[in-house]
Amino acid sequence: MTIRCLLDGLLLPACLRREEPSLVAYDGEEGFAVEALEASFYEVVSATPGEMLGLERARYRFLRRADDFVCLRG
Repeated sequence: MTIRCLLDGLLLPACLRREEPSLVAYDGEEGFAVEALEASFYEVVSATPGEMLGLERARYRFLRRADDFVCLRG
């Protein structure tokens, strides 16, 4: 999945994991946790249907789809 920071437009690869916080974004080699409330500063640019379902299950309700969102094949 790819997310975009709404503050600076930076595109970041991200992934879901089982531990809390569930969403981890990567700036280069270094990953950082995206807390559910912090998700309001990001939008999903591309993701599979399974990843979108995982975000909903992990309660990332502030993380919205971008206007240019692309659904990837799972």
